[in-house]
Amino acid sequence: MEIYYSTFITGFQEVVKDALKKKLKDVQIDLVLDGLIMYKSNETLRRILTLRFFNNTFWLLQFFDGKEIFSVRDLIEIFLQKGNLIGQFPSKIIKDRRSFRVIVSEENRLVSTDKKMLENLENFLGKTFKLKINRAKPDIEIWFLKRREGFCFVGMRLTKTPNYKKILRKGELRPELAHILCLLSEPKPQDVFLDPFAGSGAIPLERTVLPYRQIIANDKDPKMYKYLKERVDKLKRRITVTNYDALDLQVMGNDTIDKIVTDPPWGIYEQEKFDLPDFYIKMVKEFLRVIRRNGLMVVLTAQKELFEKTMKHFYGKLVLIEKHDILVSGKKAAVYKIKKT
Repeated sequence: MEIYYSTFITGFQEVVKDALKKKLKDVQIDLVLDGLIMYKSNETLRRILTLRFFNNTFWLLQFFDGKEIFSVRDLIEIFLQKGNLIGQFPSKIIKDRRSFRVIVSEENRLVSTDKKMLENLENFLGKTFKLKINRAKPDIEIWFLKRREGFCFVGMRLTKTPNYKKILRKGELRPELAHILCLLSEPKPQDVFLDPFAGSGAIPLERTVLPYRQIIANDKDPKMYKYLKERVDKLKRRITVTNYDALDLQVMGNDTIDKIVTDPPWGIYEQEKFDLPDFYIKMVKEFLRVIRRNGLMVVLTAQKELFEKTMKHFYGKLVLIEKHDILVSGKKAAVYKIKKT
C-alpha cells in the first residue's frame, strides 16, 4: 500500500476521518492531527486526487515521530543521514516533470534554512529523482514539515492549490470547506437541499457532486441572483436558483426541505443599523418552518456567542448535534450541525 498525508481545514478531524473511510474502502489511517491525516491505500493516484475535502495531498517520502528532532534543521540532517525513502515512488508521477524546489515549514510557518544544508539537500533529491533545481517555478515541490506536536513529514506534493484570491469572489467559500459543510449534512439521494444565503454558489455547486433530488440556491440580492443563475447555467448544474428574502421564504411550504447548509451574514461588514440578534432569530424561525422533522441544518458563522444564544431561544425545537471551531480567512468561526426535533 502507498502512504500519503493530506492537509485539511483545522477543526474537522472526525469529519475528514469518516469521509476518508467511506471514499477509500481499503484505507488504513495511521495518524490524525488537527488539519493533517496520514494514511495508506492501494487506490489509484487519480482516485486519491479526487478527494474534495483535502487542501493538499502529499506522497510520503519519510516520517519521523519527532522524539530526537527539535527543529527543521534536525529534520533535514536526519533525513540526509538516513538517505532512504519510504516505498517506491512511481515514475509516472515525475515522468513529464523536470524541476523541483524544497519547501520548509515549521508549525505551519514557512522558514528558511542554512544555505549549505539546502544545497546538500537539493543535490541529494536532484540525483534521487533525476530532477533539476528550480526555486522560482518548479514542476514539483518537496516539503519538509515539522508539526507543533513533534511529528515530522517529508513529502512530495501531488496537488496544486489554486490562487483563490484570483478565482473566488469576495466572501466566497473555498470548495473544500463547502464540501465538508455538505458532508456534515449527511447527503442522501432523496434530499431536497436548500442554501438560503447562496451568494456566489460555493455550497450548492459543491453539493451537486453528492447525491440529491433537488438543490435550491437562494439569494436576496438581485445582482447576486443574476450572477449565480448565469454561473449555474454555464456550468450546466441541476440547481434551482431563487431570489427571495431568506427570512421570508413564502414560495416554500412548511416541512418541505430535508437539509439546509448555509453561510449566513456574520454582521461584520454590514452597516451599523443591521440588527444581527433580531436577524438570527427570524432566520432560525424560518429555517424551522421550511425544514422537515429530523431535518438537518449546517450553519457557518463567526457570531458563535450570538448564534448559541439564538438556539437557546428555540429550546425544545432543535438540538445541537455537533460544533466545530474553525478558522475562515484567518477569522475564528464555528460550524453548527443542528437537527429539528
